[in-house]
Amino acid sequence: MEILEALGIRPTQLAVQIVGFLILFLGLAKFLWKPILGMMEQREQEVRDIYGNAEKAESEAEELKAKYETKVVNIEEEAQAKIADAVHRGNTMAEEIVSGARKEAEMEKQKAMNAIREEASQARRSLRDYVVGLSFDLAGKVLESEVSKDSHENLVKTFLNDLENMETGKA
Repeated sequence: MEILEALGIRPTQLAVQIVGFLILFLGLAKFLWKPILGMMEQREQEVRDIYGNAEKAESEAEELKAKYETKVVNIEEEAQAKIADAVHRGNTMAEEIVSGARKEAEMEKQKAMNAIREEASQARRSLRDYVVGLSFDLAGKVLESEVSKDSHENLVKTFLNDLENMETGKA
């Protein structure tokens, strides 16, 4: 104690200061230290939760990205398949149209050929009838007149002129 007094420290004052410090320490520990530690632990937990949620959201985003990429690939494949199908159907329709047009053209050609044959046949009949008529006329003229060289030549020339007129459409 003598040392304490030599140093200028009073034991009662030291004891009061120690007791005051202990009361202050206990008061701060109870009213300040625990709430501050509680808030720090709560904040630490919030930060952990935020990081956990961020990691979870990142993994979900990666999964969604993979799903969407798969869907995009599937959609592109479907689009290519649909385009190929449409091209195939278009080609088939084009072939059918061309085939139908060819058949129709062939039918028109056959109709035209049949019409030409019929007109040629009618022209032959008409020509034959006309030639027969001319032959009868010529025979009648020959029988009516005397057959001389000049009259025979005139009859043949007349007959040939009548044939020419008939061919040119003047008959």
